[in-house]
Amino acid sequence: MEKQLLDLETALERLGGDKEFLIELLEELVQQIDQTLPDLKKAIEEKNYDEVRSMAHGMKGAAANLGADKAMDIFLKLEMMGKEHNLDGAMEALAIAEQLNNELKERIKTV
Repeated sequence: MEKQLLDLETALERLGGDKEFLIELLEELVQQIDQTLPDLKKAIEEKNYDEVRSMAHGMKGAAANLGADKAMDIFLKLEMMGKEHNLDGAMEALAIAEQLNNELKERIKTV
């Protein structure tokens, strides 16, 4: 089964059905991703594996907690690349993360 951009049902369940709070947290998530992507790009360019792993790990956790499953998967991929000291395809994964973040911004408007 393909992962969802946003597992709204699970996210709402975790927050006791508080839709306004979920929207607030999702807006914080997309802002956090926006702020992290340039630093993540720099870490990839500098082959700073520990920074790539650490930043991707943080973003993965934040995305997972809010049901942003596709974003969680791409940050997991980047985390593993950093852990394995192999950044082949990392810039492509970063571009996907940016696209998913843009899709999340649009999806939040319909929550």
